Amino acid sequence: MKISNFNVYLTGLIHKKSFKKQFIFAKSELKDNGLKDPLNEEIFKKASGLIHRYNDRVVLTVTNKCFAYCRFCFRKNNWQEFDGFDLEATLSYLKANKQIREILISGGDPFTLADRGLEKIIATLRGLETIEIIRIGTRVLTSNPKRISIDTVKMIKRYTPIWIAAHINHPDEITKEFELASGLLIDNGIPIVSQTVLLKGINDDHRVLKELFCRLVKLRIKPYYLFGCDQAKGNEHFRVPIQKALDIMSKLRGKISGLCMPVYAFDLPNGGGKVVIESQNILERKKNVYRIKNFEGGEFEYRDV
Repeated sequence: MKISNFNVYLTGLIHKKSFKKQFIFAKSELKDNGLKDPLNEEIFKKASGLIHRYNDRVVLTVTNKCFAYCRFCFRKNNWQEFDGFDLEATLSYLKANKQIREILISGGDPFTLADRGLEKIIATLRGLETIEIIRIGTRVLTSNPKRISIDTVKMIKRYTPIWIAAHINHPDEITKEFELASGLLIDNGIPIVSQTVLLKGINDDHRVLKELFCRLVKLRIKPYYLFGCDQAKGNEHFRVPIQKALDIMSKLRGKISGLCMPVYAFDLPNGGGKVVIESQNILERKKNVYRIKNFEGGEFEYRDV
């Protein structure tokens, strides 16, 4: 789907200024010194497109195309510098590393591929006995829900268990088409979890997030992660301070059930990986600089906004 077509699709949605900030260029993007590769994925690359950061799971980026070019994307460098993916090399690596049991197919958005191309990837991965779970990270439900056809669902169903990780940041993104597409997937045994990025001026309000998470659960979608905005170039004006994020989570905890609550996390710089922010993870704070312990026991300096 071309960006111009995406903009047409959004015409009926972006009636709130906060909503459309996700997709519209702002001059402030040019002023900060964020990182080109904030997750340091390059150092964990094992083949073209294949990233192995965590022991039992990998990410396979299969495209640089997406239905929504979010201005806060942490893989902005992929938009112009994507060097493709090597399915055969990926297969060889997975065969040699049998502890890997889960793979996230990502991009870009895997659903920008035709069903035939996506099925080839899924079928190849499912052919390995060691791969138990396949996830697909996508914006399709919010940005092009009609892409999820009955034929697409039948194809995915042949290779279950497959989970859909749906990126959604604002309740206004839940349209009738979203409901129909997500319902089609879930009714056919394909579970969905949501991933939300906490964004300044867009959804950094517990009331907005309460509405989003409760509506998702009503649609049988489990809110999975609330991510801090990554320190990519151009993202500074989107970032929400850690303390405000923790305050939002505290307010949510008292107003919605645990079923509606996601986990608040963000990625540490220098390849530190994903960290779930809890009091025991924060070792020290000096003004806006935190010393944080990651899941491996390593200590990392994190410069907050």
